[in-house]
Amino acid sequence: MSSEARASVHDESAVRKRVEVEIPADEVQRELDRGFERVRQQAHIRGFRPGKAPRKVVEQTYGEQITREVVARLVEHSFHHVIEDHHLSVVGSPEIDAGAIAPGEPLRYTVLVDVRPEITLGDVRGIPVERPDATVPEEDVDRALDVLRERAAELRPITDRLTIEAGDVVTVDLESRLGEDKQKREGVLLEAGSGTFPLALERQLVGQHVGARLALDVQYPDDYANASLAGKTVSFDVQVNELHAKDLPPLDDDFARDHGHAESLAELRSRARADLEVQAAAQADGRVREAVLAALLERHQFEVPPSLVVRRSDTILASLGVRLPDGADAEQMLVRLREQVRPQSEREVRADLLLDALATEQTVEITDEDVSAEINAMAARERQQPERMRAFYERPEARDALRARLRRLRALEHVVSLAKIETGQAVDVARPEQSR
Repeated sequence: MSSEARASVHDESAVRKRVEVEIPADEVQRELDRGFERVRQQAHIRGFRPGKAPRKVVEQTYGEQITREVVARLVEHSFHHVIEDHHLSVVGSPEIDAGAIAPGEPLRYTVLVDVRPEITLGDVRGIPVERPDATVPEEDVDRALDVLRERAAELRPITDRLTIEAGDVVTVDLESRLGEDKQKREGVLLEAGSGTFPLALERQLVGQHVGARLALDVQYPDDYANASLAGKTVSFDVQVNELHAKDLPPLDDDFARDHGHAESLAELRSRARADLEVQAAAQADGRVREAVLAALLERHQFEVPPSLVVRRSDTILASLGVRLPDGADAEQMLVRLREQVRPQSEREVRADLLLDALATEQTVEITDEDVSAEINAMAARERQQPERMRAFYERPEARDALRARLRRLRALEHVVSLAKIETGQAVDVARPEQSR
């Protein structure tokens, strides 16, 4: 199929174009003739042998279907040439409005499409940032060993009292309600007063007693990580079933051998420190990269394509496990949820576009060997079989996404290497973050 289409491109914004395309009538007619002839040769029409049915009969039987297919083919082929001829860096899915085919008339259609912004890069050398001190204090090592003790703790039934005290481990059945959505969980273990369950539900258990049935409301903050719960009040029905004390093993050489894969407490402590130092260094490096990226974004202001922001919002919501209700309210809720995560989505899209521009300026190339090495590294970090991880990244879209991520990271690391870095306060890697 040749393309004699004429096109004009108009700016809707810096990142959105309106493309008006006209395909000449003779090209439209040629494609229609091909379509009808192809169907005439293949279709089984009652009363006619294949290839012998008159054109009018084919039109009456398959005309609407053939016309739709011809329009789709003409639009796809011609718009591909328009993109190349006008050097449009298209992102997202185009919005196509194609008119009907009229005998002897050209086909006209309009496309709204998002494009990559043109980013003018400034000087990225010498960005001042602070790198947290990666020194690990003794109290961090102590906390890490306490976590090991907690994992090895044994539960002992409490038989001499029924009232719940802080530190008791309580077995409960929970039913939560948020609007029409209900969830039930049985045999949940909670440590009373610890504040590790969302919004410290356990604190409301202190002073209650075994056998109690409680109705508790929990208000989630506006900035809660799960966007479907942020700012909402969840009602809990709680059935208190059992009460246990938590017995921690003594921290000694026997504990090191039984639970720490070490010959002595001193060796276990040394290993814990080494692990924390690796974590502290990684976190410090990550904060440097984030600070450099924030400075880059501050220095480069540009519009971002709306379709990419919507797509990223949907990805974030999916990663948070957001479930939409059935019915007419689903679309309205999706709009509200997208708006809640929009600042994060827009920042992430902006960062990707800026790093892409930097990678292009730096002529960053990611080889197949780079991709394979990262797949093996991810498998090791996530303790998965490399074969399983490689199988996932055999998919072209997954491999392309990984290659793009590596390219952006390498571009950012180059800017980090040019930054002016000073050491600041120590980073805390041992203190667990409590859920709210």
